[in-house]
Amino acid sequence: MSIRNIINTTQLQISTVVFVVALVVSGCSLIGVPWPVSVMTTVGDVVSVGQTGKSLSENAASKALERDCQWSRILKGWPPCLTEDELTEKLMEMDCDTYAWNIINIPYCKE
Repeated sequence: MSIRNIINTTQLQISTVVFVVALVVSGCSLIGVPWPVSVMTTVGDVVSVGQTGKSLSENAASKALERDCQWSRILKGWPPCLTEDELTEKLMEMDCDTYAWNIINIPYCKE
């Protein structure tokens, strides 16, 4: 088995766990209101985001996977759950002089 196959298998496992945890924590079904909308409207999530900067599902996935999970990273094309070293590597690839994060915690190069 090549290293590429191992990485792809690991990413699939992580994605599956993240999806299942997010679905369970959100309490939503696959039919009806999309789970991100429903999750963000719950009181528990509002409190969690206020205290930790992460939703309940992000906190649950982070604990379960022992990685830092943030769904907004998907918008940047990054995996949602990264180790500290992987996050540092992704930031270094951006090659910024000054880093900043927008309101949904996506990093960008500040001019």
